[in-house]
Amino acid sequence: TTPWFHATNIPNVPAKNLVQIGIGGWQAPRPGVKAGRERQTTIMTVTDCVEMGIENAAKQALEVAWDGVDAVWLSFDVDCLDAAFVPGTGWPEPGGFLPREVLKFLQIIADYKPLAGIEIVECAPPYDAAEITALLSTRVICDVLACQVRSGHLPNRKKP
Repeated sequence: TTPWFHATNIPNVPAKNLVQIGIGGWQAPRPGVKAGRERQTTIMTVTDCVEMGIENAAKQALEVAWDGVDAVWLSFDVDCLDAAFVPGTGWPEPGGFLPREVLKFLQIIADYKPLAGIEIVECAPPYDAAEITALLSTRVICDVLACQVRSGHLPNRKKP
């Protein structure tokens, strides 16, 4: 939550457009989350998303993120997933999303409009003995890019 706190101090990054999805466990009551909420960022916990449904949560996140802006950056933090699926992260947390939930969420986001970019954070290879986290991180990038191409948001170049 610290980078989000600092991002809300940048004039061209309206706090009202920042959406944090998948915060779980004991992190939800943290001071950074409290500050984010005070600055009107949208915070959706894993429980929130599961209760409202992945599709509805994604649609709500898109409405907030794209409200009055020209571009959206997707920062994907692997520790939103359950620790069983991402052992190679600095902050493994039981009770996170299942991979299929995350992949569905990202498909909806990537199909919506062109993204300015995507990054993967909290993937820690030294802790990723079986490379499960790296595999899932790669899948996230590939799926988002594929959805962007399929939806016409990125060029689909055909060989001559």
